[in-house]
Amino acid sequence: MRYGREFWQRLAGEVDRGSTVGDVARRHRVQAKTLSWWRWKLKTSAPRRPLLLPVVVRSTPVEAAPFIELHIGDVVVRVRGDADVTYIARLVDALRS
Repeated sequence: MRYGREFWQRLAGEVDRGSTVGDVARRHRVQAKTLSWWRWKLKTSAPRRPLLLPVVVRSTPVEAAPFIELHIGDVVVRVRGDADVTYIARLVDALRS
C-alpha cells in the first residue's frame, strides 16, 4: 500500500516527539528504513527560514524634505516639506478639476 506525504509527516512527527523509528514503524506496519528515508526527505525539502538582518534605529529623526514637488498635468507646484497633508490633498484635488 502507498501512503501520501501527510501520512509520513504524521509518523515523522511521532518520532520527533520522542518515539523511536522502530516503535513508530511497527505500530503503523511500515518499514523502519522507509520511515527513516521519509524523515530525511521531509527535513531536506522543508522550506528554509528567512534570513533575518539587523535593524538600526536612529536616535535622531530624519529631517523632512525641504519641499515636495507635485506634477499635475503640465503644472508643477512646490509645497514645503512640512506642509499639512490635508492641505496638499485639497490642493491636488483642486488642480485636477
